[in-house]
Amino acid sequence: MMNSLFPTQMPNQLVLVLGEHAANAWMLELAAWLAIQDSVRVLDGGNRFNAYPVARAIRRQNHDPRAGLQRIQLSRAFTCYQVDTLLNEWQPEISPLLVFDLLTTFYDESVQLHESRRLLLRVLNRLELHSKLAPVLVSTRLPATICEERVVLFEILKARAGSLRLELESQVEERLPAVRQLSLLPGEVG
Repeated sequence: MMNSLFPTQMPNQLVLVLGEHAANAWMLELAAWLAIQDSVRVLDGGNRFNAYPVARAIRRQNHDPRAGLQRIQLSRAFTCYQVDTLLNEWQPEISPLLVFDLLTTFYDESVQLHESRRLLLRVLNRLELHSKLAPVLVSTRLPATICEERVVLFEILKARAGSLRLELESQVEERLPAVRQLSLLPGEVG
């Protein structure tokens, strides 16, 4: 049941996941699916990771939620500086890495745009290093219209993502796990 939500073979590359609310529902289901199989690392940049839906998804698959949740290494970052620091401290591993709502902290207008851009490029370099050993899935959303000039950060991320990009329809997000539809689009490499 859960397997039909996700590509059977996720490539070792930086995969961009786009959807309403930074594809949060889909990313939570993915975290559960990966935790059933083995360990997974999660970097939560938008304070979106919620263990309760993950535990429910694990239980729906007739697995022990406690055991699954113990296989998730979770770190939260509330600023773009913390994202940079966490990824600098993490050594690349063979465990998949999920990054929830990466750009939220970089959209923060209290950080100068040039500084956000500089940090984002450093973070993307580190994510690419991680993706040499395991898939790295990064969810994001466009900036609010109030900080439209930060769309350049989204464009940088989009250009650096691998050849696989997942774009989820909003209806898929709203009805998970009932709907099992996913569109795979080739990414744009800049």
